[in-house]
Amino acid sequence: MLTFLQFPKAASLLFFLLFFTVQTKAQTIDLDIDIEDAFLKEPVIGVDVAVYTTDSVLVTDTVHTFSFRDRFNRLQREVYELRLKPEKRDYLIHASRLGYTEVWKRISVTNPQAESIEVKLEMRKDLSVDLDEVVVKATRLKFYYKGDTLVYNADAFKLPDGSMLDALIRQLPGVTMTDNGVIYVNGRRVDELMLGSRSFFKGNSKVLQENLPYYTVKEIKVYDKQTDKSEALGYDVEERKYVMDVNLKKEFSIGYIANVEAAVGTEDRWLGRGFLLGFTNRWRYSLMGNTNNVNENRHIGQEGYWTPALMPQSLVKTQSVATDLDYESKGRNVKNNFNADYTTTDTDSEMRQWSEQFLEGTNPTSQTENRTKSDNWKLKLKDEFKIKKPFYFEVKSFFDIGRRKGHGNTMFEQWDDRKTASMRTDMMSEGKNWRTQHELSCMFNVDSEKKRNVSLGVVFMHNDDRSWLSNRYDTWQADNQESIIRHNANDMSNRFTAFLLSANYAGTGLLNGIDLIAGEQIQLSDTKLHDYLYHPDTLLLASQLDMLTAITDVSNSYDSHHRIFRSNVTVSLKKPASYKLNGISMFNINYDLWRLELEIPVYHQSLDYKRGVIDTLVNESNVLFSPSFSFNKSNGKGQFRFNIKYKSNEVDLMNKIDFRDDSQPLIVKLGNPKLKGQSNTIVTTSYSNGSIMMQRNWNVGATFDYRHTDVAQSSTYNPETGVYTYKPVNVSGSYSATASFGFSSSIDKKRHLTCGTNLSANYHHSVDYSMLAGETESHENKVNTISLRDGAYIQYNRNTLNIKLTGDINWRNSKGRMRDFKTLNVIDYKYGFTAHYTIPVLKTTVAADATMYSRRGYGSSLNADDFIFNASLSQSFLKGKLIARVDAFDILQQLSSVRYEVNAQGRIDTWYRCLPHYVMFHLAYHWNKNPQKH
Repeated sequence: MLTFLQFPKAASLLFFLLFFTVQTKAQTIDLDIDIEDAFLKEPVIGVDVAVYTTDSVLVTDTVHTFSFRDRFNRLQREVYELRLKPEKRDYLIHASRLGYTEVWKRISVTNPQAESIEVKLEMRKDLSVDLDEVVVKATRLKFYYKGDTLVYNADAFKLPDGSMLDALIRQLPGVTMTDNGVIYVNGRRVDELMLGSRSFFKGNSKVLQENLPYYTVKEIKVYDKQTDKSEALGYDVEERKYVMDVNLKKEFSIGYIANVEAAVGTEDRWLGRGFLLGFTNRWRYSLMGNTNNVNENRHIGQEGYWTPALMPQSLVKTQSVATDLDYESKGRNVKNNFNADYTTTDTDSEMRQWSEQFLEGTNPTSQTENRTKSDNWKLKLKDEFKIKKPFYFEVKSFFDIGRRKGHGNTMFEQWDDRKTASMRTDMMSEGKNWRTQHELSCMFNVDSEKKRNVSLGVVFMHNDDRSWLSNRYDTWQADNQESIIRHNANDMSNRFTAFLLSANYAGTGLLNGIDLIAGEQIQLSDTKLHDYLYHPDTLLLASQLDMLTAITDVSNSYDSHHRIFRSNVTVSLKKPASYKLNGISMFNINYDLWRLELEIPVYHQSLDYKRGVIDTLVNESNVLFSPSFSFNKSNGKGQFRFNIKYKSNEVDLMNKIDFRDDSQPLIVKLGNPKLKGQSNTIVTTSYSNGSIMMQRNWNVGATFDYRHTDVAQSSTYNPETGVYTYKPVNVSGSYSATASFGFSSSIDKKRHLTCGTNLSANYHHSVDYSMLAGETESHENKVNTISLRDGAYIQYNRNTLNIKLTGDINWRNSKGRMRDFKTLNVIDYKYGFTAHYTIPVLKTTVAADATMYSRRGYGSSLNADDFIFNASLSQSFLKGKLIARVDAFDILQQLSSVRYEVNAQGRIDTWYRCLPHYVMFHLAYHWNKNPQKH
């Protein structure tokens, strides 16, 4: 019993405990959820419960479960308790359990002082009924934020049977993907596509996109990932990578996944490929093989990237096999990855080119037709070993070897007001190459508390390339009506060896939160070039000739030995920045607010050069400066970036030798002892803003590149002989300015309808020199080219139906300073659609794309209208494991490949032969081995 004197102390203690309890309780609100079966009115156990904000940000999925039973131990209630912040706002409750349909319920917290909120949920049995194969299921949440990670729920997307990962990625809200596999999320480029937080096939995203079945994917996460070095040291020492991380469902996380595909088609087209991906607790192994003669990886009805300018420039037969073996220890402190790739290619190329030279008083024009065939093979081996504890240690080894051979012929004609020259060339070649590179690096903390570290590295590289080339030139010149036949045989080799030593120091928070990074890299390189020209009396390679000395062209043969010592000192000051939005870290939480860097290359190079009567040793030393400044600012909704950099490069000593090379008819090459190196300043700025929840983003950007000193090829043209003489010269004052704007957004409330546009403008001021033979002074050619482009689309996407209407226009205008320069106006435009749809009852997928490509203003036969139409029909069998598909490419036989280029020297229009129209039948089978149940 308390005495009178003890009572005040006890009362004070009791009052304090009660006050502390009340204060603690007021920091959170208990959300008590009572869940029962809607029909049986009995409690439901084992329910997964989570709370989200109304814009799909995960608040909590940490649940405490309380069971209430009667005196006979029968379950009466099952209450799930979660804790919320004491603030006024709306939430979404999500409940899911196997065998029941998902439940969503919206609640409102109106009294932040409330201790608890009670909610009752009813769950219904998942009575998914097959009615003529129509399955009715509940709608799932497609994506949400968990901290700074964007999570996509793969099960919420409906795709045709047989679809791969790339089809799933294209369906993700806020995500776009280019035809070559580059992924953008809300306008930001993804640095790497990963599998289970691990790199896959050395970052080759196309392998994973095209071979991983979508049904194996549980979720896809997008976030900024620490590098291995940063994880080892415990803080960021390198910029984080923006990654898309594919996470598999549990039943596919151990075992293997495999698929095979075979296809045959018209025009003698064929394809065969296989893929195997296996997992254990520590190992991941992959094996893939491919053989085809279609050199085409675009998909009908998806993006419509069938523009003639993007078509493959040749017909290629490919056979390849590759493997990837990856190991991670428990705790992920030891990693090893081995990758091997063997590929053979048989290439058949055909090209026609029309070229016009800009000269004062005349415009010599030429036309070239070229046909080549080549047969190459290459073997690549790469191994990476990493240890992250007790410090970071890494060893990389790379080795490849290859051989190549080819033959071809070229027809060339040139004229101004009359025909000046023509030439026929027959060619054959052989070559071999091997290359090796080894890197060793380590990084360790000097003071982990103050985040100060030192890194050391050494790299060894060696490359040995040998090639033989033989040409037969049959030249006709109009000035003397003379035909000349010449045989050239070249023996060339390039041996390059280099050592790189590097040391860096980094310290954080040295002065008012400013970080310092200082380092030096020393490079020693040795390059030996051998290029000898022989004149046999027939078309033979140098390796097939005897008595080479007697037929050597001394004036066009040379040996060179180039040595470089370079010390590159870099000093950087940076101010880190981070931000939070509503208490939650968003997007890239670790970036530099600003960074000031000075790079000082100090180099010495020497060149020992022997060519005919030339036997010289050239030395040059110099100190260069390359300062840069960048500024970044982000608030979670938008990001502003600014960067300015000045860069200068040393001159190539080979171009400073006073030589004359007339080994090729109609072309003479000269050196320039007065040549200087290049320097330029480039300024870039951009701002992006978007909401992944509203599927809306926009961005603006601008770039200005000014060339203080540049190296151009001045040309001299002899109208009598048709011979061009080229000489490298320094020019200054050329620049390029670009501005861009992009916008995309959903239109309707359900976000089925989206639209977007990308506008850009470029102004290019090109500077070059040219003259006619016999003149005493070169003419400065200045050509200004304006390019305006606008591309737009509108897209409807619902379940398995996707329809996209596209339009694009690109206008280019070129004006020259010469009095007789003819203004060039060209316009490329396209319009069309892409579509794909899966019929629910039949599970048949139909896909098509049709686009009209038009060109105007080229002033040649390249003006054209190409209507490209492709269609595909696929059917799944055996619950989606077996897929049969028919593809019809270029049904109307309109496809071609065209390139256009204009600069101060002239304009060039180029046509390439591409894959002809064909129809192909595919049969693919997918299977997997499920793991043992744990």
